[in-house]
Amino acid sequence: MEPWVVAFGAALVEFWWVAPAAAGAGAAGVIGVRRSRSTKARRLGVTAAKLELQQARNEAIGARANARVAQAEVARIEAERGAGRATGADVHAARRAFEAAQRARTATVAHIRVARARIGVERSAVPARGTDPVHLPVSRTMAAHDAIAARWIRYETDAARRIAFPAMSDARVPTTGEFLRLDAEARRLRPASPRARITAEQYAAYRRSVDHLQRAFDVAEQEAWRLAGQRPADAPPPPPSLAQRWSVVATEAISRSAEGLARAAESAASALEAHRGRTEASGGDASDRTRRPVWPVPGRGNRGENTERTDRDSRPQ
Repeated sequence: MEPWVVAFGAALVEFWWVAPAAAGAGAAGVIGVRRSRSTKARRLGVTAAKLELQQARNEAIGARANARVAQAEVARIEAERGAGRATGADVHAARRAFEAAQRARTATVAHIRVARARIGVERSAVPARGTDPVHLPVSRTMAAHDAIAARWIRYETDAARRIAFPAMSDARVPTTGEFLRLDAEARRLRPASPRARITAEQYAAYRRSVDHLQRAFDVAEQEAWRLAGQRPADAPPPPPSLAQRWSVVATEAISRSAEGLARAAESAASALEAHRGRTEASGGDASDRTRRPVWPVPGRGNRGENTERTDRDSRPQ
């Protein structure tokens, strides 16, 4: 037998386990990668919410710095005005810039609160392992995007709605133009499919775009209905005027005053009835004591005995 055949057989006997081990390691690696991808897909919403929280914190730091700079600028302009090198208009402009910076700072604080609340919501909405891909974060966001598109298509395909609400198809209307712009942005950021592999940054941008698109559509729809002289059934009612608010306040005050007077009258009537009951009871007791005969008369028998004893003592012996 050839020596190389003997060597090959010996090596095969010695290292027969290499091939099965490599196959097992490869299978374990594939399973681990798939499980890791599944976990990332299920927790993509949480990861994106954490990323938004970090971005909101960075924006808050920048807004805080801008507010400090604007405040220092106000102090500088006021000093310049005191020296005659600035006008009142400059001071007014600096103060308005400072107020705008303060509002921006307050808005960033609100964004941080919203981001923290979204983390909690996304954690509670994490689907279980092996759940239907329809319930994954990407699928939910794409479904919300499709719902907005379906609502807008109704105004495009329904002839009656298109005639009644032409503003929903007119890009020259500012609110409709803003909606169409955001719709194009959301379509650009939309993943190719619910199973597409996207990063947390990409998903956060797409979800934020869909949120903005939802608000823009609501505003555009309300404006279109307003221009048509109608109001959507699901639109919030218009805020009451100042006269209506004062009328409501006055009506509530009058009703509360009437209720208070009624309760006071009832309390007074109850107190009067109770007083009359006590008076009648005390008067009945006094009349009974007046009519009831007292016999024998208190002290009469004692006075007789004392009188007889005095007479006997005074008689002469």
